[in-house]
Amino acid sequence: MLDNAQQNIQNLSPSDLLDSAKNRLADLGLPLPIFSATDSAVAAEVAPQAAGGAPNRPQEPQGPSLMSKVNPGGPENWPEDKGLSTAVPVRTAPVATQPVAPAGQPAAPAAPATAQPAAQPAAPATPQPVKQPVAQPATQPVNQAARPAPAPAQTPAQAPAPAPVQTPAPTPAQASAPASAPAQAPAATPAKPADIIGNVSGKVTGDLVGLPKQAEGGGHGGGHGGGGGSAKEEPARPIVYVDEQGNPVEKPAEPQKMMDEAERLIKERKFVEALPQLEKLKEMPTLSAELREKTLYYISDCVWARYSDNPLAGFEPIVSATSEAMNFDLRSPRVPEALLRLGLVNVNVGNLVDAGGYIVALYRRYPDYPGVAQGFTALGKEQLKRHMDAQAEQSFSMVLDKYPESSFLQEASVGLAKALNNQRKYTNAQVILDFISKRWPRYYIDDPTFLFLQAANDEALNKPMEALTLYWLYFNLLPGQKGNDEMLFKMGDMYTRLGNKLAADFLYNYITSHYGGSQSAKMASLRLVEGGIYDAPINYEAMTQVFARSAGTNLQKVYSELAASSRTAPESVTARLKEAMWLYWSKRYTEAMGKAAEFIDGYPENVNVAQARDIIWLSFQKELANSMAEKNFGRILILWNGFPLVRERYGAIDPRMRYALAQGMLERGDDDAALGMLAEFLKSPMNPEYGEAAFTEFFNRYLKAGAWTKILDLGKLVSGWPLKPQLRNQLDYAMALSAQNLNLAGPALAMWKNIAEREDFPLYQRAYATYFLARDAEQRKDIRNSYTLNRKVIELFTQLQDERSDKADPQRIKDAMLSLMDICEVANRVPEALEWLARYNAFVPQNSPEYPGLRFREARLYRKLGDATRAQALLEDIVRNYADSPFAKAATAELHTFEVSRDLQNYLPGGAGGQAAPAGRPAGTP
Repeated sequence: MLDNAQQNIQNLSPSDLLDSAKNRLADLGLPLPIFSATDSAVAAEVAPQAAGGAPNRPQEPQGPSLMSKVNPGGPENWPEDKGLSTAVPVRTAPVATQPVAPAGQPAAPAAPATAQPAAQPAAPATPQPVKQPVAQPATQPVNQAARPAPAPAQTPAQAPAPAPVQTPAPTPAQASAPASAPAQAPAATPAKPADIIGNVSGKVTGDLVGLPKQAEGGGHGGGHGGGGGSAKEEPARPIVYVDEQGNPVEKPAEPQKMMDEAERLIKERKFVEALPQLEKLKEMPTLSAELREKTLYYISDCVWARYSDNPLAGFEPIVSATSEAMNFDLRSPRVPEALLRLGLVNVNVGNLVDAGGYIVALYRRYPDYPGVAQGFTALGKEQLKRHMDAQAEQSFSMVLDKYPESSFLQEASVGLAKALNNQRKYTNAQVILDFISKRWPRYYIDDPTFLFLQAANDEALNKPMEALTLYWLYFNLLPGQKGNDEMLFKMGDMYTRLGNKLAADFLYNYITSHYGGSQSAKMASLRLVEGGIYDAPINYEAMTQVFARSAGTNLQKVYSELAASSRTAPESVTARLKEAMWLYWSKRYTEAMGKAAEFIDGYPENVNVAQARDIIWLSFQKELANSMAEKNFGRILILWNGFPLVRERYGAIDPRMRYALAQGMLERGDDDAALGMLAEFLKSPMNPEYGEAAFTEFFNRYLKAGAWTKILDLGKLVSGWPLKPQLRNQLDYAMALSAQNLNLAGPALAMWKNIAEREDFPLYQRAYATYFLARDAEQRKDIRNSYTLNRKVIELFTQLQDERSDKADPQRIKDAMLSLMDICEVANRVPEALEWLARYNAFVPQNSPEYPGLRFREARLYRKLGDATRAQALLEDIVRNYADSPFAKAATAELHTFEVSRDLQNYLPGGAGGQAAPAGRPAGTP
């Protein structure tokens, strides 16, 4: 009969089973338990699969039940014979283990006590009995006792567990009552639905074994049998749990109570607080399969909620907990939930490959699971963020194709439209946009940015008026929204391209007045000043028309403000180049070069870099021409060194640039580098433009520095050049001078002779040439040529002196006169020598150290001339006025010579002394 009842119950649907249980409980006078919404949802979703996949799977208990196993006073696996009980033990085993049938009904044979351990309840194949409410009226046990109790034969016999320690000792009446034994059997094993639904009959005893007596007027009062008086209530004993050796231990954990507490915390959204409770449940080795599965999924839920705001940090815990829950029972109805969660957690951290794998596996194994649409939608949104538009299109299309009634259809449709628009599939995107507008016509109110997507797609399909309508709709919906200035500026450009200048100027002026200082306001000002749209790419030819048309405006200020407002905005970048073009147009070439170079350095990949290079080159060409005309070689050098693009584009240095750069280096003081560049011009043949200039630079430097050898080498390098006559004369003179200073007498005399004979040489050069020839003649003791050349020297230098030339050299005149005095004296031409000496006196003042010597020489000449008186006078003057001079001694010696000569003449025959008359005697007397 029991097997038939179980089979009938298995064949019943959950709803029929619930109705039958309700009816039976009503017959028994028991209240109907209230099921939570969660329990109902779980029962509705899991029941079909549980019935088909695991028919013998036990169901989770819904709370404590009177049919639960009685704690024998120790751990869960405590041996029955070791349990503590206050009940009087029954020595006869068969009598203790077999329930006694009520009166009037035969007792069913009891199963052997060893058929199943008393500590392990039998797993029911059908849903568990409903829970007994905890709080019951005090009279409820009496009412229940008045109703027929279930037949003991309908319950599978089990060995009754020993009564728990907390059960008070039964009264003698209770100990002797035969009906007390069957009352303990339902408490040891969970009752099956067949026990409730089946028909029962017979008298029900009012005695409740294992429950304490209550005081009169409350609790589970009422005696058993026919006793009307209340028994004396014994005091409750403390609960003590001991181990096998009798040592006190902690109270064993109660899984169901722990689960109830964890569920309470979860319902209160205290996920972090619930985790420790769930972890303890997970670690219990004797936890039932149902509770273990429930615990694992609760852990996954709590970890998911805990890291909802930090998915990267919670990736490992979430994956670990969810995988463990899923792998516990791969046939569980909650496996789709686990797969979805694994997919979503991978989406949240950007691991799209694994996320796609989980979501596709969910779709293939559980195509009807509602969460599939959620998974593909989340995957598509993340792919869209990463610009994986083709993959996003596939993900969103899956939702539209397979789950058209999903709550994620709207979100997937918008994502699909974006993916198609990003791939420039504008026609397909328009189909989806139309579908969204018809299915959810007021969607743009919840998400106004949807209007931007529609407008962008209309622009791509060349429908500007439709796009402008959508932009106006957005502006009217959100007139104060941030970014409206950019949208209005874009609308102004659209009107400009459509030729509606009036509407465009209205928008530009509106932006400048209502959004002053913003980037859009600066761009609007630029549009108004330029009178049109001149965006990249631009060229100088087109911009010249703008500059000419806007000559009266301050274009440079507009450009500089726009450029300073941003470094990355395309309009600001282009404004930098426009400013360089404007500077070139304004003939401010060096500034234009600087701005263009900054543009190239800042934006080397910009499409307008070629235009900037052209501005630099054109500006340099203009500046080079102006600087050459002004001979401002330093500016040319600065531009050349400061702009590598100029050097790169210029290529090989031509003579003009070489000369300009060399002169610039000379101005800067970099002589070695300058001469190195100019040395190229000393090569033959002579450069007609810069050869002589380079030669002059070297020649002057060598002449100034007295580099005589380098002058001779320079003369050899340019010996074949067609130099100008004046320049050639200068070189010949310098070479003669160099040879003279280097004691190269032969070459020097030949060059001096050539110079002295040529009238085309300057006077001072001919004078010096004659001078060096005269010196050479004196060294060779060529008296005739020496006399002639010295006279010529005096003539030429005197002429220079008379012309007040800066090349006049009085020393050379003195040298020549002195030479002429020597020559005339040697030639015994004393009067002429005295003449040269007289002219020489003009160059020797009396305070000159040379003056005594000159006077001494003059005395000698007069003495040679026979004018002893004049000679003696000069000598006496030297002795008297220049006593410290070396010539004073010579003059004294010379005067003594005069005296000796005079005395000697007196004693000579016929001398004046022999013919002189004695003193006091007249002449001629004896």
